[in-house]
Amino acid sequence: MNADRTPSRLALRRFVLVAVWLPVVLTALGVAVQLVLLPQMPAAIAVHWNAAGAADGFAPAWSQPLATIVFGLGLPLLIALTSLPGLRRGERGPTYRLMGATAAALSALVTVALTWTFVMQRGLDGSTAAPTVWPALIAAFVAAAVAGVAAWFLQPRQESMDAATTRATPLAVSANERVLWMRTIGMNRGAAIAIVAAVLVIAACALGAWATGAEPILVWVLMGVALLLLAFAATTLAFHVRVDDSGLHVGSVLGIPRFHVPLADIESAARVEVNPMGEFGGWGLRLSTGRRFGVVLRAGEAIEVLRRSGKRFVVTVDDADTGAALLEALVSRAASRP
Repeated sequence: MNADRTPSRLALRRFVLVAVWLPVVLTALGVAVQLVLLPQMPAAIAVHWNAAGAADGFAPAWSQPLATIVFGLGLPLLIALTSLPGLRRGERGPTYRLMGATAAALSALVTVALTWTFVMQRGLDGSTAAPTVWPALIAAFVAAAVAGVAAWFLQPRQESMDAATTRATPLAVSANERVLWMRTIGMNRGAAIAIVAAVLVIAACALGAWATGAEPILVWVLMGVALLLLAFAATTLAFHVRVDDSGLHVGSVLGIPRFHVPLADIESAARVEVNPMGEFGGWGLRLSTGRRFGVVLRAGEAIEVLRRSGKRFVVTVDDADTGAALLEALVSRAASRP
């Protein structure tokens, strides 16, 4: 047990180093530079450039250090907070390593971009004289790449937490008996609240942009993102799961998306324990290693079907033991028929 938990502790410590402390240090350095130079800045500075690299959006100079803190530190910390609970429970997987590297890269990207564009406007007579943004963007992307790669290799290699599967014991089903097993599964409350909150926040931003006369393209982009999130929420918050003579059926309560694994395509069925972050990198319709695709709405028990092609289909659902056992019984009965 101790041998197993030592790598978990190392993974946790290294994750905190790259996803929390590195963004804190980078952001602190960037903000410190900006605050030192603040007295030398024009009252308003360029904060947005068009596709040609010319400044076309402006804001008070004091807002840049604040933006650096919010985006350069706040976003990486949000990534860290979604991953730390699982790591503290001893969970492992390449997804956690990727999240740590992403947090570090994002902090470097934002901090370098905002600090560089701030510094290059020092001593200008006005914000309209701001130089092109391309050097700052190139430097920011290079810094993000370096930070992300370094953060990836600073963390220990984490093997996937794919659960070992044991073929379910078939239920007793007679030759002519008609059977049906059904359940409805909903996404865990925390993930559902996060999705709904994201929809509301982005919709509010879109309305605010429209009300303040922002560029139409920005309003349409925000509305498009809000609608996509709304569609995602509506179609993935709850699913019906059914096992019958034709196989395994999994469908959203709205009717789409729907998935069907025919009985003839099933090699075996098993009840497994699923960790969404460690195995699938999150919740919803997810791909994983080992040719696995899952309808993953929460942690815990799930039915895993091994298809004859070698692909695996996973759906988290209550009473997965019974569902998997019935599938095994139906597969065996179909195979025994002439």
